[in-house]
Amino acid sequence: MAGLQMLCKIPYRAAVFASIFVACTALTSTLAAQSKDSQTLGGPAKYPKNAASVELLIKKALASVEKEPNTGLKYAGAAIVIAGELHLNHALADSYMALAKNYDYSAEPKNALKAYFTALNIYQKLNYKPDLATCYMKIAYDYYAIANYVSSLNYARIASGLAQQSGNKKLYSQSLSVLGTSYTYVADYPGAIACYLKQLKLAESMHDTSYIAKTAGNLGVVYYYLKKYPDALRYYNRCLDVFEQLKDRPSESIALNNIGAVYLETGDYLKAIDYNQRALTISLQLKIVKGQANDLTDISLAYAHLGRYNDAFDCLDKAIPIYEKIGAKNNMSIAYGQMASLYMDAPVAALTGHGINPARRYAEALKLQQKALQLAHDTKNLNNEADQSKNLSNVYERGGNYKEALKSYRNYTELKDSIFNDKKRQEITRLSIQYEYDKKEAGLKAKNAEAQAKATAEIARQKIIKNASIVIGLVLIVFGCITFVFYKRRKDAREKLREAELKTQVAETELKALRSQLNPHFIFNSLNSISDYIARHDKAMADMYVVKFAKLMRKILENSEQPSVTLANDLETLELYMQLEALRLDNKFLYQIHVEDNVDRETTMVPPMLLQPFVENSIWHGISPKGGCGKITIRVTKQGDMIEYSVEDNGIGREQSSRLKIDRKGPARKSFGIKVIQSRINMISDSRRSQARVELTDLDEGTRVSIKIPYESDF
Repeated sequence: MAGLQMLCKIPYRAAVFASIFVACTALTSTLAAQSKDSQTLGGPAKYPKNAASVELLIKKALASVEKEPNTGLKYAGAAIVIAGELHLNHALADSYMALAKNYDYSAEPKNALKAYFTALNIYQKLNYKPDLATCYMKIAYDYYAIANYVSSLNYARIASGLAQQSGNKKLYSQSLSVLGTSYTYVADYPGAIACYLKQLKLAESMHDTSYIAKTAGNLGVVYYYLKKYPDALRYYNRCLDVFEQLKDRPSESIALNNIGAVYLETGDYLKAIDYNQRALTISLQLKIVKGQANDLTDISLAYAHLGRYNDAFDCLDKAIPIYEKIGAKNNMSIAYGQMASLYMDAPVAALTGHGINPARRYAEALKLQQKALQLAHDTKNLNNEADQSKNLSNVYERGGNYKEALKSYRNYTELKDSIFNDKKRQEITRLSIQYEYDKKEAGLKAKNAEAQAKATAEIARQKIIKNASIVIGLVLIVFGCITFVFYKRRKDAREKLREAELKTQVAETELKALRSQLNPHFIFNSLNSISDYIARHDKAMADMYVVKFAKLMRKILENSEQPSVTLANDLETLELYMQLEALRLDNKFLYQIHVEDNVDRETTMVPPMLLQPFVENSIWHGISPKGGCGKITIRVTKQGDMIEYSVEDNGIGREQSSRLKIDRKGPARKSFGIKVIQSRINMISDSRRSQARVELTDLDEGTRVSIKIPYESDF
């Protein structure tokens, strides 16, 4: 269940320091019992009363966290007793942290919170930011575990601020993960995505494979809630592959459960059961009780869809007591809602087999569903509250109480509107585009810096050569004019060669500049179009435009790094561009793309975006000023060892376009674009010794552009 668990687990390791004792009465009775039990493990009575003993006990407690948390509780209790008697303050706080971590793995988040707050009181007096940040993160995570998402968000914000101030990148990355989780569960998806993208940059800068995978999983959770299931599945599978390689079994279990949740939503129930059964096997092996309950709840939902109601009841009967024991209110809410649905949908035989009176199915389902809604409301999880409101509406409707059904359904729609409004969608799109753009820009800056360093080294080398040549020339001048002329010619040849190399570099730089400049111009115009659709309340068109626009920008950024791409890829990018321009011009033109049968789209390699400037000219200088609908035809043919592109339009033609003196930016962009394309063609022709060329032909109606380049295949 993607809504029940996230890949943001905080590492259960902490440094151990010697310090002084601070008394805390909140855990006195618990610690007394633990101290007594620890005698059987060699507790305080066995260990010398010194800082080394405390450090050893804390290490033993931390080593027991995942395998034997009950034993770890006893080691931590013994460490607390000794550290308290010796007034070792820092060690005492670390002992409480170890105690809390073992409570976490024992599925006792409330006791863990008490221990964390005790440690926090000590750390606050020491004012050591990394320890404080870690403790705040743990508190935030345990509030998340008991579904107190508002408190989780508040403590996560504090943890993130302290972690950033500490300068510890890994700690800051962990804090962003917890903060993103908190934002997700209060349905602030732009806030969650912003946190995860920051974390992803940090993880990539540290080359931390595990955290890159966990961040990918968290982004998958957000896309799951946004109902973008293909994107969610892509992120989940990416992180699952990494966790399997790293043998990170707890994270692998979470990834399997999340993948199962996607298959649940998309109706592939057999796959959902398979992935959740695999997750459940790991949760049982590692004794992760909340993970067991989550897996069982999702399996129950899949069984219900398949009509296997007895199995569905059995799974929920095991999951609900676990949620009730650990106080996981949000998970409890979902499980109660699922049980209410079973009461309403199961046949009589399944109900009686579980001791349920079929005559009271509606009344019992209503009680469970009302309880589920109240728990969702208490946790402030808007997404779950909306779902439970919708479920309650269904129960009321089937019970014939249409007034209450309508009231619950209105509550559902209001909650959904507050979660998925236009501003949030725009912000999510902006964050995704900004992340990709920043990543691309950073790569370009690195390449430019490298090129600049090489150019500086080359200038220095040439300067040395020049100075040496002058000295040698002065020494050898006595040998006469013949030696001088020879030296001069050699030097001129070198200068011409260097000039040719520099011109080539300039041409490449201009090409990169053209590609990068396409982004801001096109983004500006496209965002105006999106804004116009929104102003006209045409949400469907706005959503469609945003999806196409984001896909085009991603493809342009990806393709710009390659000297050549497949013909299929290039035509897809060009078609996306024409679709967006057609939308902006209210479908003023039609287009057709014909590829000759002997040209394989998937193996033919071509320079990217070669046709775009000519298509842009056809649209804005040929068809846009024309009355009525226009048409653009693109053909790709193979003639011997050459590929020929042609772009033909039925616009007003070049002569009339010039007379109309269209907007100054139009001709300037057109002239620059054609000049750069011609430079690219010349470079291709020179490098491959071919007759690559561009030809423009005026038609009776419109213009045709033909481009011939050498045929290249990756087959």
